[in-house]
Amino acid sequence: MISLLVVFSSGQIALGYGGPPEQTSSNNFTVDIKSNNESFTLGESVTFSGSVNKYDEERSLRISIFGSGNNLVVTQKTPVAEDGTFSHSVSLNEKFSEGKFIVKAQYGNSKATIAIISFEVNSDTAPIVSQDNKIPDWIKNNAGWWADGQIDDNSFVEGIQFLIKEGFMKLSK
Repeated sequence: MISLLVVFSSGQIALGYGGPPEQTSSNNFTVDIKSNNESFTLGESVTFSGSVNKYDEERSLRISIFGSGNNLVVTQKTPVAEDGTFSHSVSLNEKFSEGKFIVKAQYGNSKATIAIISFEVNSDTAPIVSQDNKIPDWIKNNAGWWADGQIDDNSFVEGIQFLIKEGFMKLSK
């Protein structure tokens, strides 16, 4: 087999042209991962479990969790048992916030061995009504003023947005 490799380099940029890389066994490795739930509350732990189709003591499994904007929140090497199974728990601590998170499990260095799942985190906040189902007076006042036309729609919406942001209200899907 004849191969030609030409590399051009200028400062930090390197351009190359050549034949395709030789086939490796990395394409034969796969990862299957799942979480113990799809939705969690801050402070809880999420447990990831799954398996790889072929155990290789030379390979490591890395579980990485990404938040909004594809920002890396946490990454952790996870041991794989000789039977190809794994289990790893992550505490949803101060590094996490409300929202959707993407989980990538990669077995070895090949991109062909990546599995992707997701989960959501919701805040554990007090509902707008208290234990005795009494709505606070200031909320009644704001609603009354809006109903009477004493405050405009935008002001009323800002009040509702504040209640949601501060965790007094939860929106369900």
